[in-house]
Amino acid sequence: MTEASAGPADGPGHPEEQAYPEELGFGFGEILALLAVHGGDAAPGTAELLGLDDYTQLPEVIASGASSLVARGYAHVAPSAELAIDGPIAGIAAALGGAERRMDLTLEAPGLTDRIVLLEAPGVAILLRPRAYSTWWALPQRADVPPAEATFMLVQGHLAEHPDGRVLVERHEVGQGYALSVRGAESGVWLLGVRPPGAQSAHEEPGDAAALLAALRAVRND
Repeated sequence: MTEASAGPADGPGHPEEQAYPEELGFGFGEILALLAVHGGDAAPGTAELLGLDDYTQLPEVIASGASSLVARGYAHVAPSAELAIDGPIAGIAAALGGAERRMDLTLEAPGLTDRIVLLEAPGVAILLRPRAYSTWWALPQRADVPPAEATFMLVQGHLAEHPDGRVLVERHEVGQGYALSVRGAESGVWLLGVRPPGAQSAHEEPGDAAALLAALRAVRND
């Protein structure tokens, strides 16, 4: 049994206020343990998106992840003997298990392919980036930036760094397989297209920043 709390932890050896780094790294067992803590309806879909669905029914993997969370100070054992999390860790668990929208971004450039997963749940949104061996970096998203605009900033940042690159934006489960393709053209202009499932390219049309934002809202189903 597990529990999550938005308030400070008060278990033994767990100070009321704990400083967490802005970006947190999690092993796949730890992510599975956080999914089990929250137990939300979105947990199976999130596990599938992260490539962890084959492990969700393995208690020993989840127990190992829970043990690692405790050892790192990211969780503690409550008086009820349940695993308890709070603060930013509880927020990450809420995004993992309660995500109402999951966005999958593929960042491409010559000799480079990267990935960003965005999870949006009521009151919390996080960005996940893959590490090695099915582990992930987790970064809470700014609450003062609307989600579509935040995605716009990610796309803009990648293409500013890699002018000859591309970003594919896809919503997991809703319209899955169809991706918005975004490439840079000239200053203030983007090449936008929808890539169908299995296709290597998309028919592109030029568009300004407003057109890109509208296209992102469409693929997000805002």
